Amino acid sequence: MLIAKHAADCMLNSSSTVTHTIRKLSSLVANQIAAGEVVERPASVVKELLENSIDAGASRIQVDVERGGTRLIRITDDGCGISREQLELALSRHATSKIEHSDDLKAIHTLGFRGEALASISSVSRLTLSSKPDTQEMGWSAMAEGLDMQVQLQPTSIPNGTIVEVKDLFFNTPARQKFLRAERTEYVHIEETIKRVALASPQVAITLKHNGKVTKRIPAAVNLEQQKQRIGSIVGNQFIRHALRLDCGFEHLQLQGWISPLHQHQNSSMSQYVFVNGRAVKDRTLNHAIRQAYHQLLPAGRAPTYVLYLTLDAEKVDVNVHPTKHEVRFSDARMVHDFIEKMVRQCVSEKHKLLTSEALNEQSYEDIERYIFPAPETSLTSNANIQDEYYHPRLKAGVIHQINERSAQYSSVASSAGYKPSSGSQTGTLLIDDRMLLFTHEKQAYCLDLKGFVCQWITDYLTKQWQQASVKQKPLLIPARLGMPIDDIEQSQIDVFQQLGFEITQTSPKTLALRRIPSCIEHIDVGHWLQQSIYTFIDKQFGFEQWQDTLLASLENYWQPESKTQWHNWLQPLNWKDSRFCKVLSAEILSKL
Repeated sequence: MLIAKHAADCMLNSSSTVTHTIRKLSSLVANQIAAGEVVERPASVVKELLENSIDAGASRIQVDVERGGTRLIRITDDGCGISREQLELALSRHATSKIEHSDDLKAIHTLGFRGEALASISSVSRLTLSSKPDTQEMGWSAMAEGLDMQVQLQPTSIPNGTIVEVKDLFFNTPARQKFLRAERTEYVHIEETIKRVALASPQVAITLKHNGKVTKRIPAAVNLEQQKQRIGSIVGNQFIRHALRLDCGFEHLQLQGWISPLHQHQNSSMSQYVFVNGRAVKDRTLNHAIRQAYHQLLPAGRAPTYVLYLTLDAEKVDVNVHPTKHEVRFSDARMVHDFIEKMVRQCVSEKHKLLTSEALNEQSYEDIERYIFPAPETSLTSNANIQDEYYHPRLKAGVIHQINERSAQYSSVASSAGYKPSSGSQTGTLLIDDRMLLFTHEKQAYCLDLKGFVCQWITDYLTKQWQQASVKQKPLLIPARLGMPIDDIEQSQIDVFQQLGFEITQTSPKTLALRRIPSCIEHIDVGHWLQQSIYTFIDKQFGFEQWQDTLLASLENYWQPESKTQWHNWLQPLNWKDSRFCKVLSAEILSKL
């Protein structure tokens, strides 16, 4: 009975339902819907407008932004300009000068082609388009206003080129505006967009100003050497100084650019840029091919750096895949993948192939050996080849041998005291296997498990400060750059960092800068220690206590004692005689030396 009654009610409601009228959306609503696909944030506006400027043949572009682009974005270029008669049409949807027929979509040669950017941007901001071709005596400005997006024209005095002003982004769409991030976060996304465009179009000089201050000035690059300098200023001089040059082709494919050698790698996917026919893309096929090329050649968890330019026939690649044009589709994806993987692997493997060549002389072998197996930055072993203020020629006459011989005796003493240092470690005069410290204090000899003691001391001290919710910090002389698995980090997560004593700021998508650390952290590789736990922290959405436990559990894995530390003085204020880590060396043991 209940089911029958419910069915009857549904039939009654259905028969009384009024049919909704189908109507055409207004220009404003249609453009705002399109803007949801094209304009994600201020950086999206900058990208679309920069692409228009480059398509217009600009050789100089200036980008002015205020408040991370939310208050103002102004793009000024010296391109061909737009005539007065076409200004109004330029602000209407699906209006473009770059394609005309459906067949044109099969071979796109320009960065823009949809004709949606200006109309979409103007629907969610206060946009003014000013332009002057060299064939006109004066420039004209166009501004779209009102529900019907009516365009008003007025004369203006500007040099040849185009100026696009976008003010108060998302002022009329509060739902979109509330998703904007902090000013600094939005700015770093704009900066990353500028970097990609600058790498994709080296012939264009670009200047970026934020809140009236020039923050980036990138001159045009007209030759290979200038292009290398440009890449160095954007990606890093350390990368370009050691990068391997790629310039190869197969059939209709051409691959050029720079890739990092095997001894140079990073802990995230930062600084990885791929361009297809001059367009910055994020393509799974290309990225997978490069990862495969480096597969098993790099340490676990490490990634290469690269700036690669793939050129192929426009008919062989479809860029009309996504409104943002970040994605592409190849007609023969397998060929493209295999070509890139083979060329990159062949390039990075050249140095290893040279190691097995019979034509090597002794000197070149040493050079390549140093290249493939670089010495660690911090070493606890005395090195007679380093000409520092303590260097003396006597070190070449066997003193090092004597020191190492005596260190072996110290290792024997440590073993007698109940310790078994790990094999293969470097040794020194007093510090053995990077962890055992032998020294005298108040006429008594001691053997201290320095690594165990220091790590436990840090753990106890940190735990106490965390419990008191007051962590003393010290600044890093040079901020450490850290990677993360997402583009943006939540403010709540930054707050957890701060609670634990780490001051970080986001500097670009997927990039953090570590500026302050807890003052009690000593002789720990903080960068790598924190880096490895960040990915777990963000991926698993850890809270304060969970991440606290993760950090402490992994602390000993990043022990990195400094070679010049005066250990006796360093230990004085600490309770280093803790029996868990310290052994007294008896006269019987010492007599064996």
